[in-house]
Amino acid sequence: MALTVEDGTIVPNADSFLSLVDARSLAASYGITLPDDDTEAEITLRNGYLILLTEERNLQGSRVSAEQTGIFPRNGVLQNCFEVASDIIPQEVKMAQLYGADAINNGASTNNVDDGQRLKSFNVDGVYSETYQDGSSADSNASIQGVENSLFPFTKAGLSAANCGGGTGGFGELNANNFGFLR
Repeated sequence: MALTVEDGTIVPNADSFLSLVDARSLAASYGITLPDDDTEAEITLRNGYLILLTEERNLQGSRVSAEQTGIFPRNGVLQNCFEVASDIIPQEVKMAQLYGADAINNGASTNNVDDGQRLKSFNVDGVYSETYQDGSSADSNASIQGVENSLFPFTKAGLSAANCGGGTGGFGELNANNFGFLR
């Protein structure tokens, strides 16, 4: 089944920011790997699209529509102090999807289950035994550096790092609302 590409116009049931042809071309330009089989590559790209949802809480602004399926398009976003149009998908977002797909293609899990326990020791010497680290826990979502780097200019932290100044969450207005903290 072909990918349904979100182009900034709120495409119903969108499941990618990139067509397979565009994804393969971009991947080749950056040395990123996708499966050779088209069906597998499309599945990997869909999962790369979905993995971006884990980063949405860090993004500036809000979705343009309740019907959209992905993290973009967005209202109220600055990239390096310039307003991002609310009807486009920035190239960096497409790269983030591709980095997510590459990580998945190379073994990153998109559906980890974290029971909070980390194995400390394991012994099979005639009798089975396991011990776990005290207070162990970890985030079950994969952290993919390429995704984080690509999306950084669109994040609240990225806006704070840009020297935009006053009123929009830059250095002029640092508060809990701009960083997503609950009141």
